[in-house]
Amino acid sequence: MLNFRDLFNKSDNRLLAIAILVNLIGLTNILNGDSALYASIAKIMAEKNNFLELFTINRGDWLDKPHFPFWLWALSIKVFGTNSFAFKMPALVFYFISLIYTYLFTKEWYDKKTALIAVLMLSTAMHVIISNNDVRAEPFLMGMLIGAVYHFYHVYRKPTFRDILFGSLLTACAVMTKGVFLLIPVFSAVAGHAIVRKEYKKLLQLRWLWTALLVFVFILPELYCLKVQFTDHPDKVIFG
Repeated sequence: MLNFRDLFNKSDNRLLAIAILVNLIGLTNILNGDSALYASIAKIMAEKNNFLELFTINRGDWLDKPHFPFWLWALSIKVFGTNSFAFKMPALVFYFISLIYTYLFTKEWYDKKTALIAVLMLSTAMHVIISNNDVRAEPFLMGMLIGAVYHFYHVYRKPTFRDILFGSLLTACAVMTKGVFLLIPVFSAVAGHAIVRKEYKKLLQLRWLWTALLVFVFILPELYCLKVQFTDHPDKVIFG
């Protein structure tokens, strides 16, 4: 029986290249449904130069998703124009970020070979391929979550300002992409590691307070946008 590691010994670069190309197939088209809706919202944001509020194609208020992906999409549209490449490029950037952090994190725990296999498995997961072609939140969240966990693992071992800064920034971006519950997978990874190793005191160190404060600071733009669009307008009716 052919071992997966043996397969990687023979054609690792080609396999990874094919996997990445498969994720790039849909770069030139936008699917109907959520993708078209999100693209239209980002287009309106770019055209109106209004990065504080989200509106659908009929100019109705939109509260279903936080702002961060729409900021990236709108900026991309301003740079590359109104086309499918501009819309899909930000998600693909975070997809590649997720591959890099997956490789780095796995390599620290195991070895280079295992890290390459982990990257290949991630790239060929059906839901990942669908999400990259349909432009869902997953490509953004993959890069943000594994990046945050990677940096917080270093904060856990030996805190540096760089790791606290980048870990907090990526965590905040995840919150501004999908919601506050994204704090759970990031910090439960840290807490779970401490519990397994019975190093409970490390969870009570000052480094985590600074981390929490930085996360709060980084999500202030999203909180301000919600205030401008909704809190300041109690007269609005959303989704009936």
